Order: sequence, then structure tokens, then C-alpha cells
Amino acid sequence: MSKINAALCITELAVGGAEKAFAELAVGLNRERFEPAVYVLRGEKYHDGNPSFLPKLRKAGIPVFFLDVGGPFSFARGVSRLTRLLKEQNADFFLSFMFHANLLGRFAARRAGVPRVFSGIRVADRQHPLHLLLDRLTSRLVDRYLCVSRSAADFLARAEKIPAEKIAVIPNGVRPPESGASSPSLSSENGEKQILFAGRLVWQKGLDWLLSFADAWLGAPEAREWTFAVVGDGPQKRKLEKIVARLTPETARRVEFLGWRPDAAALAARADLFLFPSRYEGMPNVLLEAAAAGRAILSSRCDGAEEILGDRSAPQTFAFGDKEEFLEKFKHLISSGDARADLGRANRARALDEFSFEKMTARYEAEFLADF
Repeated sequence: MSKINAALCITELAVGGAEKAFAELAVGLNRERFEPAVYVLRGEKYHDGNPSFLPKLRKAGIPVFFLDVGGPFSFARGVSRLTRLLKEQNADFFLSFMFHANLLGRFAARRAGVPRVFSGIRVADRQHPLHLLLDRLTSRLVDRYLCVSRSAADFLARAEKIPAEKIAVIPNGVRPPESGASSPSLSSENGEKQILFAGRLVWQKGLDWLLSFADAWLGAPEAREWTFAVVGDGPQKRKLEKIVARLTPETARRVEFLGWRPDAAALAARADLFLFPSRYEGMPNVLLEAAAAGRAILSSRCDGAEEILGDRSAPQTFAFGDKEEFLEKFKHLISSGDARADLGRANRARALDEFSFEKMTARYEAEFLADF
């Protein structure tokens, strides 16, 4: 039986949730059935010296091609180059992740005569109406939309009027902590209990809203022994630091920006409470990692959060923008170690049972094999 030539395309390979799922999928495909090749819109120089999943792909022996698309003026050149590469690969199907790869890739795949075109929808993008319009106008080029969560799928159907029969849901995957058990909390080392956020410092993640009233939650009497660590970097960092500078000195002292860290997942696993106030998502990998590590979580009801937490989502989620609901649930969680431990155990069991990378890859393979 000849192998199926799998063409996988993404905007970039920098460290992030979508990029991690993409790399895990590419490496995890059954190599007895599939022969994958990866196409990246960004240039190779963009990835030089920056943390990325490129080494993981190369270690697995997967060929990686860079299209050097740097903006709208290089779009046509990128389509032309990708079309040629797909013809050379004789691709049997094409899957793309992230908006720019979705848009450019579907044009190239159709020009190359690729039989099946899949678009991976990683986020319910409420911030870019132009993206939604362009995706809707080119939806006829897509055979199947593979959405990362049910809420992302519902948003796609509602916002772009995509027929239900063109949409499937394939959640992200997660691996258990390397130790095989949840890590001890950081409080065992420094005597303070730690709240942690991990993610890119961008408007989407909601930290500007959360920090604007930190005097009310981190400064509350119940939180006297708690600190808040922010792991990540991004364009909002300076703005967030200015917000913290306007807090009372006692509250500001207990907020720390740790920058980007390669051990972000390990830090999340050792926090006493994982906090995630995002405005919108698809299915946040960092929540899956915190859940798999057995941590209690307090998250906005962003896309995918309730699907990750299942029937234990009510005490661990709040409506973004609702300060009163946030404060009520925050104070309950920090005041009850038993509640945090109970939720952490339930989160871990659900994450490892429902959201393994093996299950994720098997679901993608089932979609790819449907016509073979």
C-alpha cells in the first residue's frame, strides 16, 4: 500500500499553543500510512535564535519548507511557490493551521489540484472582522473545517454561515507531566502561595482587565499570603507594567513579570492556582497543561475552557468582565485548600483521559483517511 502524502501548513513555528498541536500532529502521524511534509509561511531566518518547534520536526525527519511570506505584497509569490511545492510532493491532502496559512494555503492547494483541503480553526476570532470576511469569501475552497473546540465550531457556523456538514471538532491534546504525577506547589519552597498566568501578553488574554482591579482581589485580606506571577512576553508588557505601577505598593509588590520561560508548563504545574482571564480562545493549551498537572484553575468562560473542565467548570470559570463573579470565585478558591486539591484531582483525571495527543492524532487521521 502506497503512503498518503500529507501536506501540513502553518504560519510560523514559534512556541505557542497552535504551533505545539501542529508539531505534535506532524510527528505523531502514523508513518506507515502517511508521509508528511511541512510548509511554513514565515522565513527560516525568522526562526533563527528564537524558541520554535523546528528542531522537533527536523529530529523526526520531516521535511520543512519556508515560503518567506512577510506581508500582503508577498502573498502572490507565496501562493505560487506553495503551489509548485505541493505539485512536487503530489500531496493527497492539505491541512493548514492559523488564519494566514489557511487563506494562502487554500488558494495554493486548489491551484495544485490537491484532492482534499482542510482548514484548522484554532480560535474563535472576534477581534478581526476582516479575517472572518475573507475566510467566508473563500470557504468554497475548503472541503472540511477542523475546529479545536465545540465553541469555536459554533462560532464559525454562526459568524460565517458554514454548513454543519463541513465542520468537525478535534480538541487539542496534552501530555502528562514527566514525573507522572502532579508537581508540588511553589508555596512549599518560598512560604507564599502562588497564582500564575502563562501566555502571550496581548489584548486577547485579558490581563489588562484583570490587573486593573488587582487591588480588589490580590489586595484583599484573604489574599495576603498570595503572589501573582505572569509568565510570557508580548506587545502589551509595558502597558501591563504601567497598570501594576498604579496599584497600591503592597499589591504591586506581589505581582511579578517573569518573561518568556521554556519551563512555563512546569511552573504552571507548581502553582497553587492557575489564572486565565482570556477574552477569547479556541482551546487553550496552557489550560490543558495546568489541568493535566492537577492544578485548580480560575478561567474566564473563553472558548474551550468549559470543555476542558467538564462538569467541574462552574466553580472554576467566570464571565469575562464580571468583576463580582470573579471576586466571589477567587476568594472561595484561595480560602480552601481542600477545594483546590479536589478540583485539581478532577482536572487531571479529565485532561489525561479525554485530551491525550494520541486521541487528537487518531481523530485527525480518521478525517484524512475518510476518502482513502
